[in-house]
Amino acid sequence: MSEDVIVQTLREAIDPAMICTDADTRAFMARDALHPSRLPAGEPVQPVCVVQPRCTEDVAAVLRIANATKCPVIPVGGGSGLMGGASSVIPGIVLDLRQLQAVEIRPADRMADVGAGVTIKALNEAAEPHGLMCGHDPWTVAVATVGGTISTNSLGYLGGKYGAMGDQVLGLEAVLPTGEVIRTRAVEKASTGPSLHPLLIGAEGCFGVITRATLRLVPLPQTRILQAWEFRDFAAGFAAINAILEAGIRPGLLDYGDDEPSAEHDPPCALMVSYEGPKAVAQAEAKAAAAFCAQYRGQLSPRREAERFWHERHASGDAYARARAARQPWNRQRSRFDYLHVALPPSAVLTYRRQCLDLLAQQKCQVHQTGLWDHAGLFSMSYSVGSDTSREDMHRALLTACQDLNGAMEYCHGVGTRLAGLMSREHGVGLDVLRRFKRCLDPNGILNPGKLALTDTDTEAA
Repeated sequence: MSEDVIVQTLREAIDPAMICTDADTRAFMARDALHPSRLPAGEPVQPVCVVQPRCTEDVAAVLRIANATKCPVIPVGGGSGLMGGASSVIPGIVLDLRQLQAVEIRPADRMADVGAGVTIKALNEAAEPHGLMCGHDPWTVAVATVGGTISTNSLGYLGGKYGAMGDQVLGLEAVLPTGEVIRTRAVEKASTGPSLHPLLIGAEGCFGVITRATLRLVPLPQTRILQAWEFRDFAAGFAAINAILEAGIRPGLLDYGDDEPSAEHDPPCALMVSYEGPKAVAQAEAKAAAAFCAQYRGQLSPRREAERFWHERHASGDAYARARAARQPWNRQRSRFDYLHVALPPSAVLTYRRQCLDLLAQQKCQVHQTGLWDHAGLFSMSYSVGSDTSREDMHRALLTACQDLNGAMEYCHGVGTRLAGLMSREHGVGLDVLRRFKRCLDPNGILNPGKLALTDTDTEAA
């Protein structure tokens, strides 16, 4: 069926005002925060149209038409993903879910019923008068949406204490590729067979389109104690973090990192932490954790450093939100720069860090930072490759080294298109199981094609 016929069919089924066909809108909505140079297929392709549904039934109507015509559908939230999960790799209908704005705070249940298009910032603004907040605090809090963060199971600054976005989900409403709507019961625990909503967490819109979620809310902390520490090298601070976690202390914020390390140079590392909750609990945790930091020769830095970090933690995401709202490019071309966020058994972190530094030194690459986020096993690194080194080859080598240590190749941003080529290596036979789920739920393969390597034709190059 031609693109014109598909658009006309949509206009007959839903309010035509929800359908955008102008070239500028289609081009803008075809991409997320991943720079096109990192897309395996290069520049995103122009969508057939952009649809902005206002309710779940609008989404269902679009999917019924798309399934009947075998037209791809790409669900999009805030567009802040860094792996191309919301990018258009083949022409299709972009489903812009930001108009799904319903919010109902249920203080007695410590829950919120929230539309997929609501940002985490807006959710917190609605919950705050009730003394509650969302436990997920992403760097892009002003633009990241409920549906998008669930679809990547993203992690935020408070993940060490409250978990990832998926841990906040109690129930979901979603539309399957056939247009059927499923609603799971939003309770703390059920023993009624396999739960369905976890199948949609981290699935990047490939199994169904999330339209509404019931989220767990947590009390606003009575006290938040912020501390900044400096350690002589990465290993010393790593030992202190392990000691804190082994003691059962769970900081809210845990951000650890260095600047410009190399195979020959191990610079000092800074640790930013918070202890939060009832005053007596936060004070006790802070005191006990400080003893561990001192044991490993950490030096307490002025409190203002921790406070500055806390207050500026969303600055980069806010800049992206402003650029996105103005339809301006934000992800500047840095052709040699790259990054990774991998999950490892904590016992493998120092080994992996050494492997990375050695491998990058051999190829005359510059490391900008290594660090940990939220947990002793969540390791991040940013670097720039040399002019004679393939950025893609280096990225793959670093990620496969992580996998060889029984780690996972990404802990925060999902897979999208960028990491799809390593999904077989990541999951083995498990990828075949995921592909069977995909064929069962989406036999025509319309939902977010090219993501998560869920079809045999998806790219095999990371």
